[in-house]
Amino acid sequence: MKTKEINAINHWSQPWTNGLRDALKKGKNNTDVGEYLVFENVDIKVWTIHLPTKQALPFHKHDKPYIYIAQSEGKSRSFYNDGRVTETIYGKGETKHFPDLNEENYFIHNLENIGNTTLLFTTIEFKKQILKT
Repeated sequence: MKTKEINAINHWSQPWTNGLRDALKKGKNNTDVGEYLVFENVDIKVWTIHLPTKQALPFHKHDKPYIYIAQSEGKSRSFYNDGRVTETIYGKGETKHFPDLNEENYFIHNLENIGNTTLLFTTIEFKKQILKT
C-alpha cells in the first residue's frame, strides 16, 4: 500500500469544493464505516465495501479501533476532516490497523475510487479498545 498526500492539513483550497465541505459536515455523525454490515456481535462489526470506479463512499467517522483488508487492487482518494487529501494505491490482501481510535481521537473521511478497478474491502471494527500486549 502506498499513500501520497496531495493536500496538506488545514489547507482548505483546491481540491476542496463547497460540495465536499458540505458533505463533510453532513457526515460528521455517520459511523457506518463500510457499505454493508455483514456481521455484528458484542465485540465487533464486520463491514464490506464494493466500490466501482468513479464511485464514492460518503464521509463517515472512525472512532473505534479497526482493521481493513483490501480484497482487490486499486486506487482511492480520501478527503479528511483536517483538510488533508490523500491518494492510496492498494495491493490485494494488504491490511492497515488503526488501534488507537476513540471518541476523542477520531477522523472523518470519504473514499473515492479513482482507479480502473472495483475496490473491495473488508473492515473489522472493534467496539471496545483492544488491550495492548
